Amino acid sequence: MLALKVAVAVVAAAVLWMVAVRLVRFLLQAPPPPEPDLSALRPVDLTYECVVCGARVTMTAAPDGTDPEPPRHCREDMQLVE
Repeated sequence: MLALKVAVAVVAAAVLWMVAVRLVRFLLQAPPPPEPDLSALRPVDLTYECVVCGARVTMTAAPDGTDPEPPRHCREDMQLVE
């Protein structure tokens, strides 16, 4: 009977520990970045391809006055598809 109580206590402590760890991880997350100012964007039609896996991305807006930086995928800069 004592072994059952100890086992239940150990399981309850483990569950509480896991819940506490998840709660702390959730609270330590950085807030999402603010939304970009849509009036400072210009329309573009650029398609990029990942050189590692072949995934494609179409960029439809970029900041005014600058060339858009290529997005990253698979930890590498994507290549502009002509």
